[in-house]
Amino acid sequence: MRAAICYSPPLQAIRQSRQQCALIASLPDRNQAAVTRGFLRFVTLLASMRLRLWLIGGSLFVAGLSGCGTPGAPQLPSLNLARPVEDLAATRVGNRVELDWTLPRKNTDKTLVKHIAETRVCRRAGVALMSSCEVIAEVPTPKSSPQQKQKDQQQPDNVHMQYIDTLPAQLGLADPTGFVTYAVEEMNSKGRSAGLSNQVAVPLAPTLPAPEELSANVSGEGVTISWAGSIPSTLPPGLSYRYQIERRPVGGAYTVIGDVAPSASGTYLDKTFEWEKKYEFRITTLTQMQSHGMTASVQGESSKAVNVFTRDIYPPAQPVGLQAVFSSVGQKPFVDLTWAPNLENDLAGYNVFRRLQNGAWEKLNHQLVQVPSFRDENVRPGQKYIYSVSAVDLRANESPRSAEASETMPDKQ
Repeated sequence: MRAAICYSPPLQAIRQSRQQCALIASLPDRNQAAVTRGFLRFVTLLASMRLRLWLIGGSLFVAGLSGCGTPGAPQLPSLNLARPVEDLAATRVGNRVELDWTLPRKNTDKTLVKHIAETRVCRRAGVALMSSCEVIAEVPTPKSSPQQKQKDQQQPDNVHMQYIDTLPAQLGLADPTGFVTYAVEEMNSKGRSAGLSNQVAVPLAPTLPAPEELSANVSGEGVTISWAGSIPSTLPPGLSYRYQIERRPVGGAYTVIGDVAPSASGTYLDKTFEWEKKYEFRITTLTQMQSHGMTASVQGESSKAVNVFTRDIYPPAQPVGLQAVFSSVGQKPFVDLTWAPNLENDLAGYNVFRRLQNGAWEKLNHQLVQVPSFRDENVRPGQKYIYSVSAVDLRANESPRSAEASETMPDKQ
Protein backbone atom coordinates (compact mmCIF):
# COMPACT_ATOMS: atom_id res chain seq x y z
CA MET A 1 0.00 0.00 0.00
CA ARG A 2 1.40 3.40 -0.97
CA ALA A 3 1.04 6.58 1.07
CA ALA A 4 1.22 10.07 -0.53
CA ILE A 5 2.99 12.65 1.67
CA CYS A 6 2.06 16.30 1.01
CA TYR A 7 3.53 19.33 2.66
CA SER A 8 1.60 22.59 2.75
CA PRO A 9 3.47 25.55 4.31
CA PRO A 10 1.41 27.63 6.73
CA LEU A 11 -0.20 30.85 5.53
CA GLN A 12 2.08 33.06 7.66
CA ALA A 13 5.16 31.50 6.12
CA ILE A 14 3.77 32.20 2.66
CA ARG A 15 3.20 35.87 3.52
CA GLN A 16 6.72 36.21 4.93
CA SER A 17 8.17 34.62 1.80
CA ARG A 18 6.28 37.11 -0.38
CA GLN A 19 7.74 40.04 1.62
CA GLN A 20 11.20 38.55 1.38
CA CYS A 21 10.78 38.10 -2.37
CA ALA A 22 9.83 41.80 -2.74
CA LEU A 23 12.88 42.78 -0.69
CA ILE A 24 15.14 40.61 -2.82
CA ALA A 25 13.72 42.12 -5.96
CA SER A 26 14.80 45.60 -4.80
CA LEU A 27 18.46 44.55 -4.44
CA PRO A 28 21.05 44.78 -7.19
CA ASP A 29 21.29 41.87 -9.56
CA ARG A 30 24.50 40.41 -8.10
CA ASN A 31 23.30 40.60 -4.51
CA GLN A 32 19.86 39.52 -5.58
CA ALA A 33 21.15 36.13 -6.87
CA ALA A 34 23.10 35.42 -3.69
CA VAL A 35 20.19 36.23 -1.44
CA THR A 36 17.89 34.09 -3.58
CA ARG A 37 20.15 31.04 -3.24
CA GLY A 38 20.30 31.42 0.54
CA PHE A 39 16.55 31.77 0.79
CA LEU A 40 15.94 28.58 -1.20
CA ARG A 41 18.31 26.59 1.02
CA PHE A 42 16.41 27.85 4.06
CA VAL A 43 13.03 26.78 2.64
CA THR A 44 14.41 23.33 1.68
CA LEU A 45 15.80 22.82 5.20
CA LEU A 46 12.51 23.81 6.78
CA ALA A 47 10.52 21.41 4.58
CA SER A 48 12.94 18.56 5.30
CA MET A 49 12.58 19.03 9.08
CA ARG A 50 8.78 19.06 8.88
CA LEU A 51 8.81 15.86 6.74
CA ARG A 52 11.05 14.04 9.23
CA LEU A 53 8.79 14.97 12.13
CA TRP A 54 5.74 13.69 10.18
CA LEU A 55 7.43 10.36 9.34
CA ILE A 56 8.53 9.79 12.97
CA GLY A 57 4.99 10.43 14.20
CA GLY A 58 3.52 8.06 11.59
CA SER A 59 5.98 5.32 12.53
CA LEU A 60 5.08 5.61 16.21
CA PHE A 61 1.38 5.39 15.31
CA VAL A 62 1.87 2.24 13.21
CA ALA A 63 4.01 0.69 15.94
CA GLY A 64 1.25 1.37 18.43
CA LEU A 65 -1.27 -0.36 16.22
CA SER A 66 0.97 -3.37 15.64
CA GLY A 67 1.36 -3.83 19.39
CA CYS A 68 -2.37 -4.55 19.78
CA GLY A 69 -3.84 -8.10 19.23
CA THR A 70 -5.68 -8.51 15.94
CA PRO A 71 -9.16 -10.02 16.61
CA GLY A 72 -10.16 -13.09 14.45
CA ALA A 73 -13.33 -13.51 12.46
CA PRO A 74 -16.41 -13.80 14.68
CA GLN A 75 -17.70 -17.37 15.13
CA LEU A 76 -21.40 -18.17 14.78
CA PRO A 77 -22.98 -20.16 17.63
CA SER A 78 -23.47 -23.94 16.94
CA LEU A 79 -26.93 -25.00 15.77
CA ASN A 80 -26.44 -28.38 17.56
CA LEU A 81 -27.70 -30.38 14.58
CA ALA A 82 -26.40 -33.94 14.84
CA ARG A 83 -25.20 -35.52 11.64
CA PRO A 84 -27.73 -37.96 10.13
CA VAL A 85 -27.37 -41.63 11.12
CA GLU A 86 -25.51 -43.68 8.50
CA ASP A 87 -25.69 -47.28 9.85
CA LEU A 88 -29.39 -47.99 10.30
CA ALA A 89 -30.06 -51.77 9.95
CA ALA A 90 -33.36 -53.67 10.03
CA THR A 91 -33.97 -57.37 10.78
CA ARG A 92 -37.40 -58.96 10.55
CA VAL A 93 -38.49 -62.08 12.44
CA GLY A 94 -42.17 -62.92 12.13
CA ASN A 95 -44.09 -59.66 12.35
CA ARG A 96 -41.40 -57.90 14.42
CA VAL A 97 -38.82 -55.61 12.81
CA GLU A 98 -35.74 -54.84 14.92
CA LEU A 99 -34.04 -51.54 14.08
CA ASP A 100 -30.46 -50.88 15.19
CA TRP A 101 -28.35 -47.76 14.77
CA THR A 102 -25.53 -45.74 16.35
CA LEU A 103 -26.06 -42.18 17.61
CA PRO A 104 -23.80 -39.65 15.82
CA ARG A 105 -20.98 -38.14 17.89
CA LYS A 106 -20.53 -34.92 15.93
CA ASN A 107 -22.76 -32.13 14.69
CA THR A 108 -22.90 -30.87 11.12
CA ASP A 109 -20.47 -28.06 12.08
CA LYS A 110 -17.96 -30.67 13.41
CA THR A 111 -18.58 -29.80 17.07
CA LEU A 112 -19.23 -32.61 19.53
CA VAL A 113 -22.85 -33.57 20.13
CA LYS A 114 -23.86 -32.55 23.63
CA HIS A 115 -27.37 -33.90 23.69
CA ILE A 116 -29.88 -35.55 21.36
CA ALA A 117 -33.34 -35.07 22.74
CA GLU A 118 -34.96 -37.99 20.92
CA THR A 119 -34.93 -40.14 17.81
CA ARG A 120 -37.93 -40.25 15.53
CA VAL A 121 -38.62 -43.63 13.89
CA CYS A 122 -40.02 -43.26 10.37
CA ARG A 123 -41.90 -45.85 8.29
CA ARG A 124 -43.48 -45.61 4.87
CA ALA A 125 -45.09 -48.18 2.56
CA GLY A 126 -43.13 -48.90 -0.62
CA VAL A 127 -39.48 -48.67 -1.59
CA ALA A 128 -39.40 -44.99 -2.63
CA LEU A 129 -37.11 -42.87 -0.47
CA MET A 130 -38.78 -40.62 2.08
CA SER A 131 -38.20 -36.87 1.85
CA SER A 132 -39.63 -36.30 5.32
CA CYS A 133 -40.27 -38.48 8.34
CA GLU A 134 -43.58 -40.30 8.69
CA VAL A 135 -43.29 -40.77 12.45
CA ILE A 136 -44.42 -44.04 14.04
CA ALA A 137 -42.47 -43.74 17.32
CA GLU A 138 -40.22 -41.42 19.31
CA VAL A 139 -37.30 -42.97 21.19
CA PRO A 140 -35.71 -40.90 23.99
CA THR A 141 -31.94 -40.85 24.30
CA PRO A 142 -30.69 -42.67 27.43
CA LYS A 143 -29.19 -40.42 30.07
CA SER A 144 -25.46 -40.63 30.75
CA SER A 145 -23.89 -41.04 34.19
CA PRO A 146 -21.70 -38.19 35.59
CA GLN A 147 -18.59 -40.28 34.86
CA GLN A 148 -19.74 -40.86 31.29
CA LYS A 149 -20.49 -37.15 30.79
CA GLN A 150 -16.96 -36.28 31.91
CA LYS A 151 -15.57 -38.83 29.49
CA ASP A 152 -17.81 -37.62 26.65
CA GLN A 153 -16.22 -34.16 26.87
CA GLN A 154 -12.97 -35.71 25.66
CA GLN A 155 -14.02 -38.47 23.26
CA PRO A 156 -17.59 -39.77 23.41
CA ASP A 157 -18.22 -43.49 23.08
CA ASN A 158 -20.59 -44.98 20.53
CA VAL A 159 -24.16 -45.22 21.80
CA HIS A 160 -26.13 -48.02 20.16
CA MET A 161 -29.89 -47.67 19.91
CA GLN A 162 -32.62 -50.22 19.24
CA TYR A 163 -36.32 -50.16 18.52
CA ILE A 164 -38.70 -53.05 17.72
CA ASP A 165 -41.63 -52.28 15.45
CA THR A 166 -44.61 -54.61 15.07
CA LEU A 167 -45.84 -54.69 11.49
CA PRO A 168 -49.61 -54.24 11.20
CA ALA A 169 -51.22 -57.40 9.78
CA GLN A 170 -53.21 -55.40 7.22
CA LEU A 171 -50.01 -54.30 5.45
CA GLY A 172 -49.05 -57.87 4.56
CA LEU A 173 -52.60 -58.80 3.60
CA ALA A 174 -52.98 -55.80 1.31
CA ASP A 175 -49.60 -56.23 -0.43
CA PRO A 176 -47.94 -59.60 0.38
CA THR A 177 -45.10 -59.01 -2.11
CA GLY A 178 -44.58 -55.37 -1.14
CA PHE A 179 -42.07 -53.56 1.09
CA VAL A 180 -41.95 -50.91 3.79
CA THR A 181 -39.07 -48.46 4.19
CA TYR A 182 -37.60 -47.37 7.53
CA ALA A 183 -35.47 -44.38 8.56
CA VAL A 184 -34.60 -42.53 11.78
CA GLU A 185 -34.17 -38.83 12.46
CA GLU A 186 -32.13 -37.31 15.33
CA MET A 187 -33.80 -34.27 16.92
CA ASN A 188 -32.15 -31.57 19.05
CA SER A 189 -33.77 -29.82 22.02
CA LYS A 190 -35.45 -27.31 19.68
CA GLY A 191 -37.10 -29.99 17.58
CA ARG A 192 -34.78 -29.57 14.59
CA SER A 193 -32.68 -32.09 12.69
CA ALA A 194 -30.12 -32.32 9.90
CA GLY A 195 -32.19 -34.84 7.93
CA LEU A 196 -33.09 -38.51 7.69
CA SER A 197 -30.74 -41.45 8.11
CA ASN A 198 -29.95 -44.04 5.48
CA GLN A 199 -33.15 -45.85 4.51
CA VAL A 200 -33.71 -49.62 4.54
CA ALA A 201 -36.49 -51.65 2.90
CA VAL A 202 -38.16 -54.60 4.64
CA PRO A 203 -40.45 -57.11 2.84
CA LEU A 204 -44.08 -57.46 3.95
CA ALA A 205 -44.34 -61.15 2.97
CA PRO A 206 -46.44 -63.22 5.41
CA THR A 207 -44.75 -66.05 7.34
CA LEU A 208 -45.96 -69.53 8.31
CA PRO A 209 -46.68 -70.50 11.91
CA ALA A 210 -44.09 -72.86 13.35
CA PRO A 211 -44.98 -76.57 13.83
CA GLU A 212 -46.89 -77.09 17.05
CA GLU A 213 -45.55 -80.56 17.90
CA LEU A 214 -41.87 -81.51 17.66
CA SER A 215 -40.00 -84.60 18.83
CA ALA A 216 -36.52 -86.10 18.45
CA ASN A 217 -35.57 -89.79 18.76
CA VAL A 218 -32.09 -91.30 18.72
CA SER A 219 -31.36 -94.58 16.91
CA GLY A 220 -28.40 -96.31 15.37
CA GLU A 221 -29.18 -94.57 12.07
CA GLY A 222 -29.21 -91.05 13.57
CA VAL A 223 -31.58 -88.54 15.20
CA THR A 224 -35.07 -88.51 13.71
CA ILE A 225 -36.94 -85.18 13.97
CA SER A 226 -40.73 -85.48 13.71
CA TRP A 227 -43.32 -82.68 13.54
CA ALA A 228 -47.02 -81.96 13.20
CA GLY A 229 -48.76 -78.66 12.48
CA SER A 230 -50.78 -76.81 9.89
CA ILE A 231 -49.96 -74.97 6.66
CA PRO A 232 -52.12 -72.58 4.61
CA SER A 233 -54.04 -74.04 1.69
CA THR A 234 -53.28 -71.11 -0.65
CA LEU A 235 -49.98 -69.43 -1.46
CA PRO A 236 -49.74 -65.84 -2.80
CA PRO A 237 -47.95 -65.55 -6.17
CA GLY A 238 -44.25 -64.75 -5.87
CA LEU A 239 -43.88 -66.45 -2.45
CA SER A 240 -42.58 -69.85 -1.35
CA TYR A 241 -42.35 -71.41 2.12
CA ARG A 242 -39.65 -73.64 3.66
CA TYR A 243 -38.96 -75.45 6.93
CA GLN A 244 -35.42 -75.02 8.24
CA ILE A 245 -34.24 -77.81 10.57
CA GLU A 246 -31.87 -76.26 13.11
CA ARG A 247 -29.58 -77.82 15.72
CA ARG A 248 -27.22 -76.53 18.36
CA PRO A 249 -25.10 -78.06 21.11
CA VAL A 250 -25.95 -76.86 24.58
CA GLY A 251 -24.42 -73.40 25.02
CA GLY A 252 -23.75 -73.01 21.30
CA ALA A 253 -25.49 -71.31 18.38
CA TYR A 254 -28.13 -72.76 16.08
CA THR A 255 -27.06 -73.89 12.62
CA VAL A 256 -29.27 -75.02 9.74
CA ILE A 257 -28.79 -78.76 9.07
CA GLY A 258 -31.70 -79.30 6.69
CA ASP A 259 -34.21 -77.53 4.47
CA VAL A 260 -37.51 -79.20 3.52
CA ALA A 261 -40.88 -78.25 2.10
CA PRO A 262 -43.53 -77.58 4.77
CA SER A 263 -46.03 -80.32 5.53
CA ALA A 264 -48.72 -80.97 8.10
CA SER A 265 -46.59 -83.87 9.41
CA GLY A 266 -43.18 -85.18 8.48
CA THR A 267 -39.75 -86.43 9.58
CA TYR A 268 -36.11 -85.59 8.99
CA LEU A 269 -33.11 -87.83 9.75
CA ASP A 270 -29.96 -86.13 11.04
CA LYS A 271 -26.76 -88.11 10.46
CA THR A 272 -24.22 -85.31 10.99
CA PHE A 273 -24.27 -85.13 14.80
CA GLU A 274 -21.65 -86.41 17.26
CA TRP A 275 -22.32 -89.14 19.77
CA GLU A 276 -22.30 -88.56 23.53
CA LYS A 277 -23.46 -84.95 23.27
CA LYS A 278 -26.58 -83.03 24.27
CA TYR A 279 -28.35 -81.15 21.46
CA GLU A 280 -31.38 -78.90 20.96
CA PHE A 281 -33.44 -79.17 17.77
CA ARG A 282 -36.08 -76.79 16.43
CA ILE A 283 -37.83 -75.86 13.17
CA THR A 284 -37.91 -72.26 11.88
CA THR A 285 -40.18 -71.23 9.03
CA LEU A 286 -38.83 -69.24 6.10
CA THR A 287 -40.62 -67.21 3.42
CA GLN A 288 -38.81 -66.56 0.15
CA MET A 289 -40.07 -63.74 -2.06
CA GLN A 290 -39.38 -62.53 -5.59
CA SER A 291 -40.99 -59.21 -6.49
CA HIS A 292 -40.13 -55.94 -8.27
CA GLY A 293 -36.86 -57.52 -9.44
CA MET A 294 -35.82 -58.14 -5.84
CA THR A 295 -35.27 -61.40 -3.94
CA ALA A 296 -35.73 -61.46 -0.18
CA SER A 297 -36.08 -63.98 2.64
CA VAL A 298 -38.14 -63.44 5.78
CA GLN A 299 -37.53 -65.56 8.86
CA GLY A 300 -40.69 -66.68 10.61
CA GLU A 301 -41.31 -67.99 14.09
CA SER A 302 -39.43 -70.95 15.56
CA SER A 303 -40.96 -73.99 17.20
CA LYS A 304 -40.25 -74.98 20.77
CA ALA A 305 -36.91 -76.72 21.07
CA VAL A 306 -36.55 -80.40 21.98
CA ASN A 307 -33.52 -81.81 23.80
CA VAL A 308 -31.79 -85.14 23.16
CA PHE A 309 -28.64 -86.80 24.42
CA THR A 310 -26.97 -88.88 21.74
CA ARG A 311 -25.84 -91.77 23.90
CA ASP A 312 -24.08 -94.32 21.76
CA ILE A 313 -25.41 -97.76 22.54
CA TYR A 314 -25.66 -98.70 18.88
CA PRO A 315 -23.02 -100.92 17.26
CA PRO A 316 -21.75 -100.42 13.71
CA ALA A 317 -23.39 -102.27 10.85
CA GLN A 318 -22.54 -105.91 10.23
CA PRO A 319 -19.62 -106.18 7.77
CA VAL A 320 -20.49 -107.68 4.38
CA GLY A 321 -18.67 -109.13 1.37
CA LEU A 322 -16.10 -111.27 3.21
CA GLN A 323 -13.88 -113.37 0.93
CA ALA A 324 -11.02 -115.80 1.75
CA VAL A 325 -8.37 -116.70 -0.87
CA PHE A 326 -5.41 -119.12 -0.46
CA SER A 327 -2.00 -118.00 -1.76
CA SER A 328 1.66 -118.87 -1.25
CA VAL A 329 4.99 -117.23 -1.86
CA GLY A 330 7.65 -119.88 -2.38
CA GLN A 331 7.00 -122.51 0.30
CA LYS A 332 5.03 -120.09 2.64
CA PRO A 333 1.20 -120.54 2.41
CA PHE A 334 -1.29 -117.93 3.67
CA VAL A 335 -4.95 -116.87 3.37
CA ASP A 336 -5.90 -113.33 2.35
CA LEU A 337 -9.21 -111.93 3.69
CA THR A 338 -11.04 -108.90 2.23
CA TRP A 339 -14.48 -107.33 2.89
CA ALA A 340 -16.48 -104.17 2.20
CA PRO A 341 -15.53 -101.25 4.47
CA ASN A 342 -17.97 -99.89 7.04
CA LEU A 343 -18.92 -96.20 6.62
CA GLU A 344 -19.66 -95.12 10.21
CA ASN A 345 -17.96 -91.89 11.30
CA ASP A 346 -17.05 -93.37 14.69
CA LEU A 347 -15.65 -96.65 13.39
CA ALA A 348 -12.59 -97.76 15.37
CA GLY A 349 -11.67 -100.97 13.49
CA TYR A 350 -12.40 -104.66 12.96
CA ASN A 351 -11.97 -108.01 14.73
CA VAL A 352 -11.09 -111.12 12.70
CA PHE A 353 -12.21 -114.60 13.85
CA ARG A 354 -11.25 -118.09 12.65
CA ARG A 355 -12.20 -121.67 13.41
CA LEU A 356 -11.53 -125.13 12.08
CA GLN A 357 -14.41 -127.16 10.82
CA ASN A 358 -16.46 -128.21 13.89
CA GLY A 359 -14.02 -126.22 16.05
CA ALA A 360 -14.33 -123.17 18.36
CA TRP A 361 -13.84 -119.56 17.28
CA GLU A 362 -10.61 -117.76 18.05
CA LYS A 363 -9.74 -114.07 17.50
CA LEU A 364 -6.71 -113.65 15.31
CA ASN A 365 -5.90 -109.94 15.92
CA HIS A 366 -4.46 -108.52 19.15
CA GLN A 367 -5.32 -104.93 18.16
CA LEU A 368 -8.21 -103.68 16.04
CA VAL A 369 -7.58 -104.02 12.33
CA GLN A 370 -7.74 -100.56 10.76
CA VAL A 371 -8.37 -101.60 7.14
CA PRO A 372 -10.89 -104.04 5.59
CA SER A 373 -8.30 -106.73 4.87
CA PHE A 374 -6.23 -109.28 6.80
CA ARG A 375 -3.56 -111.92 6.03
CA ASP A 376 -3.60 -115.20 8.00
CA GLU A 377 -0.13 -116.77 7.77
CA ASN A 378 -0.62 -119.34 10.54
CA VAL A 379 -2.13 -122.04 8.34
CA ARG A 380 -1.30 -125.70 7.71
CA PRO A 381 -1.68 -127.82 4.57
CA GLY A 382 -4.78 -129.93 4.28
CA GLN A 383 -6.85 -127.87 6.78
CA LYS A 384 -10.13 -126.09 6.09
CA TYR A 385 -10.42 -122.68 7.79
CA ILE A 386 -13.65 -120.74 8.35
CA TYR A 387 -13.50 -116.95 8.88
CA SER A 388 -15.77 -114.12 10.09
CA VAL A 389 -15.22 -110.41 10.96
CA SER A 390 -16.99 -107.79 13.14
CA ALA A 391 -16.86 -103.97 13.29
CA VAL A 392 -16.16 -101.98 16.48
CA ASP A 393 -16.84 -98.27 17.14
CA LEU A 394 -15.01 -95.77 19.35
CA ARG A 395 -17.14 -96.70 22.37
CA ALA A 396 -16.44 -100.43 21.99
CA ASN A 397 -19.86 -101.22 20.57
CA GLU A 398 -19.36 -104.31 18.41
CA SER A 399 -21.45 -105.31 15.43
CA PRO A 400 -22.77 -108.80 14.69
CA ARG A 401 -20.24 -110.95 12.90
CA SER A 402 -20.27 -111.13 9.15
CA ALA A 403 -21.32 -114.11 7.09
CA GLU A 404 -18.68 -116.85 7.08
CA ALA A 405 -16.09 -117.41 4.38
CA SER A 406 -13.94 -120.55 4.18
CA GLU A 407 -10.80 -121.77 2.42
CA THR A 408 -9.13 -125.22 2.36
CA MET A 409 -5.34 -125.52 2.31
CA PRO A 410 -3.97 -127.91 -0.33
CA ASP A 411 -1.89 -130.88 0.78
CA LYS A 412 1.89 -130.71 0.40
CA GLN A 413 3.09 -131.67 -3.06
